[in-house]
Amino acid sequence: MLIFATVGHTTLAEDQIRKIVLAGADVIRYNFAYRNISENIELVCTAQRIIEELNSSAQILIDFPLNKIRLGDFDIKIFAVRENQELILKSAPFSPNCYEYIPVDTQLLGQKVYVDQTITIGDGEISMQVIEILNTDTIKVKILNNGVINYIKTFNCKYRISEEVILKLYDETLEKISMIGPDKIAISFINFETNEKIKQLILSKNIQPKVIIKIEYGINESELEKICLDNFYNAILIDRGELGVNEPFEKLGYYQDLIIKTAKKFNKRIIVSTQILESTIYNYIPSRSDINDLTEIIRSGVDGIMFCMETSSSIRPAYPISVAKKIILEIQSHKKI
Repeated sequence: MLIFATVGHTTLAEDQIRKIVLAGADVIRYNFAYRNISENIELVCTAQRIIEELNSSAQILIDFPLNKIRLGDFDIKIFAVRENQELILKSAPFSPNCYEYIPVDTQLLGQKVYVDQTITIGDGEISMQVIEILNTDTIKVKILNNGVINYIKTFNCKYRISEEVILKLYDETLEKISMIGPDKIAISFINFETNEKIKQLILSKNIQPKVIIKIEYGINESELEKICLDNFYNAILIDRGELGVNEPFEKLGYYQDLIIKTAKKFNKRIIVSTQILESTIYNYIPSRSDINDLTEIIRSGVDGIMFCMETSSSIRPAYPISVAKKIILEIQSHKKI
């Protein structure tokens, strides 16, 4: 089973990359939603150099999360909020003071949401309810749970970015990464028409990566079968983080089961992402729910797991990799599972 490890804000330094590679990560993932392209290319080149120096077979994955609305940047990076707190959100790439307004990096925010709508941040860490549309760019919300808001996290309001904008972003990004030749890239499944255009963009560039297609919204069996039959896609990624906020959370297990069974039916490789062993960020012994979740993922016969927060927001990114390896080896050592 392949282990994908995401590099993030706490693990960008060379010593942390070395730890991740030496711990046995098979694929190093760079999420291009964060930082600008030039910075990301420099980081990828550093990782490629480290992999070569360590004589490792680890590969590089560039993730294209280019079809989502995100929060903007703010100085403190992490902003604590409390239940029932009222805050202002505004169309802007940056805010010097989140108490004045939290930035959302999209134009005409007030036209993309509606009163009483529930919006989630990131993978659902924070939920908020729209209580007033102040103008075309500004809204007032009520926070529904205690927690923290992180900069540049996804702003899940169900608004779909236009195909024109998505294709422009893909084209520009593909052109710039052609110089570094990533081993794998991950793209979102949007719809068959748009994805066919993205496919042609990839084919037109001077790169030949393995392409992973991410399932982030609800999907039916016939759509899955069509994806599985397309040999352009090397693997399907179940993005549980996005599925859990883009669809009713109670349907997540159904979609995971459907995608795995359909992929296995057509011998398509399958990867499961998000909240695999998040408890290891703070705990030495993983939570029992994390252990059981990973055990069931292994038993289902998937080809890989992808760590997100576990390796991107931890001071010990090698640890979840070592924990996963122990659980994988234990389950695989028993023939009757």
